[in-house]
Amino acid sequence: MRPLLIGLIALLYLTGCGGWGDYSYRSDRFKYKVTFPQKWEVWDRSDDSADFLVGSLPDDAPEAEIVVKAHSVAPDLSPHEIYPSFMDGSEYADRLEFRIEDKGAISCRNGEGRFIKFDYLGEESRMRGMRVLFIGDRFIMEVTMEMPEEDFIAREVNFTKMVHLIEL
Repeated sequence: MRPLLIGLIALLYLTGCGGWGDYSYRSDRFKYKVTFPQKWEVWDRSDDSADFLVGSLPDDAPEAEIVVKAHSVAPDLSPHEIYPSFMDGSEYADRLEFRIEDKGAISCRNGEGRFIKFDYLGEESRMRGMRVLFIGDRFIMEVTMEMPEEDFIAREVNFTKMVHLIEL
């Protein structure tokens, strides 16, 4: 009975009971759902071909940003063709002193993806980030959080929770 109770408490924590998250977005096009942490202001910049959501904390951390992008891919494109370039961080080659701190697999409610944690030298401070990639049914979803290094540590837990709550 006790393991069942512990499991139930953990499930309630992970499902965000108690009002976790101020804004949820369900994509009509790609059928995923993502819930942003509390206090994040979210703008929907989607167009006819892709979903593009931008979250910020203008009052608490003006340089902080969470971006969710989703776009279609060919049905025959395999994860083996997609993951290698994502995992090497080549899209960030133009950033000064860019380095990958950690990388690996990460899960959401009903799928598995890949992540990289990175840092680089920004215009005014050292920046840290985490980028996650999920491959859905004929779409790719990227979720990225970047901010000054000192803000990242405090917000990393909520970002990771956000990722685990994504429904593909």
